[in-house]
Amino acid sequence: MGLSNRVYRIEADKGAFFLRLPRVQTAGMVDREAEAANIRIAADLAIALAPLYCDPDSGILLTRSINAVTPPPSDLPARLGAAIGKLHASGKVFRGLLDADAVFRAQMELLVSSTVCASEIKALDQALRGLNAPEVDRSNVTLVPSHGDLSPGNCLATPERLWLIDWEYSAMSSPAWDLAYAILEHGFEDFEETQFLKAYRKSGANELCPSPEQLEIMKSKCDAVSALWAYEQLRQGSDKTDFRVFARARQDRALARLEKINQV
Repeated sequence: MGLSNRVYRIEADKGAFFLRLPRVQTAGMVDREAEAANIRIAADLAIALAPLYCDPDSGILLTRSINAVTPPPSDLPARLGAAIGKLHASGKVFRGLLDADAVFRAQMELLVSSTVCASEIKALDQALRGLNAPEVDRSNVTLVPSHGDLSPGNCLATPERLWLIDWEYSAMSSPAWDLAYAILEHGFEDFEETQFLKAYRKSGANELCPSPEQLEIMKSKCDAVSALWAYEQLRQGSDKTDFRVFARARQDRALARLEKINQV
């Protein structure tokens, strides 16, 4: 069960299936046409579970079920790096655009009048504006087909392979987004991050791999986006989890990393 969807495992005479039913309050928040097109591309690459039924109008999605290994295998960082590299280097074009700065600004606009976290979002905004990194010419940024939400729950490992599920936020994006987001959400230690990036490069994405400095900057942006997302859940009154603790943790980590970056 997720915040934006209800997901069920169904066992029938013809096998086991995953059924996703979007929650009513998320209607219009996801481009379902783009998601349907992107998931089919990812399925052709053998990264996503092929949809058996996909209705963009309702958001209902049906796929085969898999039995994921728990706990995740020790080689998950390498498997995940290889899968992302395969996607990024595929040359395919996804629908949609995912830009970290644009996402952050959109979240800021939602929260600007909120009294829940006014000082917190101001601190994040000021820290990001204070980046001493050189300006990036966006016309030269390589955009690649990206998953967009590589949290542990969306990376299911079987003994044979790794499957990526939940392609709601898939789009064309900077390679750094998927890489930074995966490292943060999975809590990779330094040696795991090394394995992850090594597998990514070996999968054909070597030229796409961001520099260490670029990756650190994107980690900060991903944490800032995650913090504002959690503050938005607080503003809406969601009680699914302790979003304040989550938001503060992501905010503090983003600010600490940005401080180091700005000291260089």
